[in-house]
Amino acid sequence: MKALIFDGVEARVEDRPLPVPKADECLVRVLISGICNTDLELVKGYMGFRGVLGHEFVGCVESAPAANQDLIGKRVVGEINLACTCCTVCSAGGDRARNHCPKRTVLGILAKDGCHAEYVTLPVRNLHIVPDEISTRNAAFAEP
Repeated sequence: MKALIFDGVEARVEDRPLPVPKADECLVRVLISGICNTDLELVKGYMGFRGVLGHEFVGCVESAPAANQDLIGKRVVGEINLACTCCTVCSAGGDRARNHCPKRTVLGILAKDGCHAEYVTLPVRNLHIVPDEISTRNAAFAEP
């Protein structure tokens, strides 16, 4: 697949292997992704990020865990914070876990390749179905 990679010096399009979803993740074909100020700061050195940029997107679910096959073919947006689900913060639950987990990764920002690629993987719990009445272009601004 094609992906926009930042190596710490420059951003360039490269061929990368298709990401392999974990047991609780979906493989999502990216339909559209947006560039925001955070992306610009990352290429200036913020967070020391290296990898696939991007965290605002709309995609179509290509594969899903057995219990979530109803997601296949659905347009989705994704929450960018990926909680570990194992620490004391995550055990407390709620939005605090997702946003404040000390072991979290962040799509296209912290230890998780982003969505400026043809495909991305995200946990089912991080995906939100886009209603039919919202265009793909408008949904790209959601970043739930």
